[in-house]
Amino acid sequence: MKIILVDTTFLIDALRKKEEVKKFLLKNSSETLFTTEINVFETYLGLFANKSLEKKPSLLEARKIHLEVLLSKFQILPFKRKSAIESAKVLGNLIRKGQKIEFRDGLIAGIAISNGINKILTKNTEHFIRIENIETISY
Repeated sequence: MKIILVDTTFLIDALRKKEEVKKFLLKNSSETLFTTEINVFETYLGLFANKSLEKKPSLLEARKIHLEVLLSKFQILPFKRKSAIESAKVLGNLIRKGQKIEFRDGLIAGIAISNGINKILTKNTEHFIRIENIETISY
């Protein structure tokens, strides 16, 4: 059994009921899947920034419920002191090498590493590929 952290791309594709998400889940049904509060933030941000939902409060509410149902299927890792230190290490190492990445991706990787997780499932493998001790898995 592998332990995998799912990135925001996977959560969004799951909400959109993408076929590749279904295939991954069927093929990897014995995996333990985690996500982070940062991924929760990013997913909710996409929801609240969606202009098409601005004047449709009932649709927005339905999408929030759908998101919460999806999130209930994952163990959600918080951002704690250990995660903060690991995230600072990740980002600091990359900055020193002149290899900047999106700040939130550094936080996500730091949370994963501080919880003993070294696999991140994402469509954006280039966001995580330069991070030491992290293996990216695409779906």
